[in-house]
Amino acid sequence: MQLKIGELAKKAGLSVRALHHYDAIGLLSPSQRTDGGARLYGRDDLIRLYRIEALKRFGYSLPAIKASLDGQLAGAPLQILQRKIAELDAQASRAQRLSRHLKHIVDRIAVGSETSATDWLSTLELMNMYQKHLNDDELDVLLASRPDTVAPRDPSWVELIDEVHRAVQQALPAESDAAQALAWRWIRLVIRMTRNDPALATKLMMMQLGEPRVQQIVGITVEMLEWVDEAFTHARCALFAKYLSPAQTDDVRRRQFATAKSRAWPALVVELRGQMDAGVDAGAAPVQAIVKRWQQLFRDSFCGDDAVLEARVRDAMMREPDLQLGVGLDDALLAYLHKAHIVGNDKTPVNAGPKPSALMVAMQRAAHQLLDRPLVLDDPIALTVLGAAEAQALRDDIDRFRHPTSVGMRSSVVVRSRLADDVWAGAVERGVRQYVVLGAGLDTSAYRHPDTPGRIFEVDLPATQEWKRVRLCEAGIAVPPSLHFVPVDFESVGLAEGLARAGFDASAPAIFSWLGVTMYLDEAAVIETLRFIAGCAEGSAVLFEYVMPLSSLPPIMRIAMEQLTAQFAERGEPWKSFFEPVGLAEMLAALGFSSSNTWTPDELNQRYLANRVDGLHISATPARLILATV
Repeated sequence: MQLKIGELAKKAGLSVRALHHYDAIGLLSPSQRTDGGARLYGRDDLIRLYRIEALKRFGYSLPAIKASLDGQLAGAPLQILQRKIAELDAQASRAQRLSRHLKHIVDRIAVGSETSATDWLSTLELMNMYQKHLNDDELDVLLASRPDTVAPRDPSWVELIDEVHRAVQQALPAESDAAQALAWRWIRLVIRMTRNDPALATKLMMMQLGEPRVQQIVGITVEMLEWVDEAFTHARCALFAKYLSPAQTDDVRRRQFATAKSRAWPALVVELRGQMDAGVDAGAAPVQAIVKRWQQLFRDSFCGDDAVLEARVRDAMMREPDLQLGVGLDDALLAYLHKAHIVGNDKTPVNAGPKPSALMVAMQRAAHQLLDRPLVLDDPIALTVLGAAEAQALRDDIDRFRHPTSVGMRSSVVVRSRLADDVWAGAVERGVRQYVVLGAGLDTSAYRHPDTPGRIFEVDLPATQEWKRVRLCEAGIAVPPSLHFVPVDFESVGLAEGLARAGFDASAPAIFSWLGVTMYLDEAAVIETLRFIAGCAEGSAVLFEYVMPLSSLPPIMRIAMEQLTAQFAERGEPWKSFFEPVGLAEMLAALGFSSSNTWTPDELNQRYLANRVDGLHISATPARLILATV
């Protein structure tokens, strides 16, 4: 078969010029020529041409087709096809994105009855700016139409921009309530528009500041952004003011304005979120380095080296979820940050004898004797009962007990112990002569008051009591005659049986102190213990601590407590029981208690920690103390 070039062109549906071009680039040259030099194409030439056209339809370029047919294209045929499939998929994705973006413009034009050429051309300009500064995924987020997002030209966003513009034009004071309300709306809409992506928010901010044409189209000026920042800072400080003195509020406000201008927080949030999204362990060196910078920026932004102020600021943040409002800040990131903080500051000894929680409480009581004045709990043997080595280690590392987190924990520990002392003292005045300390750990009540009339029963795990007795002997602390050890495992040995063996008189009233224990027990064990106490003689009572369900807490408090409980669980002390206050009160009444009284953290602060300057203050906490009376 011999075909002239015109015949081949007609058969293949191509132009003669195209075949001349194929010949010129060496893609398809005739196998023969006539004596006059005319091109003649044979069967193999025709097959090659069909293959050329087939590859063209799959999007191959002419050079790639030549290399493929000549065997010069790297890779096996399967790999070549797979690469082409990937290229085509990418092209389809880009086409879909472009279609969605154009549809977005069409939708914007369709809003309202008339849209001028200038309006839709401005939208095209803005789209071009977005494509210049954002990647495809970020552009998809920005232009998405879904319940959890707000598009840049959404009516609610456009309306807010107009309101802020008028406020700036009218010189509305940034500290006014109206300005603060606008600032809260602004930050919430930014979070929705960016789907809480701090990197996207930062890029939008830089585009807004660096592109004058964007400012003209969107209507957001540099002056407006500065005004919103100022109003938002005032809004945050207004929340802090509910928990701080006027002087402390002024200090926080000054620091907030100083650090807001640096825009250091958004950059740090982007860094930490990058580590979290990459799955980096919270204890890894890069994360710990970010956490150290975070802690320093926190001090610079709120409290400096004032530990008392830091404790108050952290307490306010626990109580006011809006103080955690910011692009990129969500439950996942706060949990990651808190876990990294715990890992970086965890210095609790391993295999220290008693349960880690019992040792922690004892160390806080001891630190109280060294650091805080006036003493809430006067405990002269708190250091001695730790043992010489542990007491010296505490003194050598005393600064860690000055950290606000430690101060807050110590506040709760010493106040609950002091409340137990006061309840017992009041009962003694009424003639009660039996005091039972449930889950005693390293409790020192009996040793601090050796002359108290009556009998004191310390109830705890057998191994813990054995360790404590050895420690008391080593420290030279005498066991007072009034003290009776009662080895009991609440979940296996009955409390009534253990107390009876130790000489407890079930027919006489008794005061039970049950602090920092119920959360480590199954709910059934807690109820059985309360049932036993409710069956004791009239006039008996139990002061116990319980924890409310973590799901009912404000976000930042819930995250902190979840991390803390996870830490205890890793050490073998998982939290098992939680109680709603109303449900607990009903249960106590059903068990036979005649009355109950609960103290909130604020009530305990007023009773024991008012007007202090050393930072002792019970922060927001899910723990509650309740006195149930038979």
